[in-house]
Amino acid sequence: MPGELKIDGAQGTFTADVDGIPQTYTTAPGDTERKISFRFGVPEQANLEWANRPLTGTARVWYAFTDLSSGELAPGQTISLNLTNPSTNAH
Repeated sequence: MPGELKIDGAQGTFTADVDGIPQTYTTAPGDTERKISFRFGVPEQANLEWANRPLTGTARVWYAFTDLSSGELAPGQTISLNLTNPSTNAH
């Protein structure tokens, strides 16, 4: 479509609070932690991991990957972008 805005980084949808600050993101095919961090200005990948840490176990994050070697996340997962109030459970 002419004039359509090109989005850099991740291509999925997100929710925001009343101030427009992104809170959650729903992963799309081809998304990686790096692409999500880039799109939303998350300073480091570790911060995205912190916002999505598991309650138990030794995994660094609760969300699933379709290809761990490339870092591609499984599509359709709603992950937290809120670094001050992390989501510690899978959605």
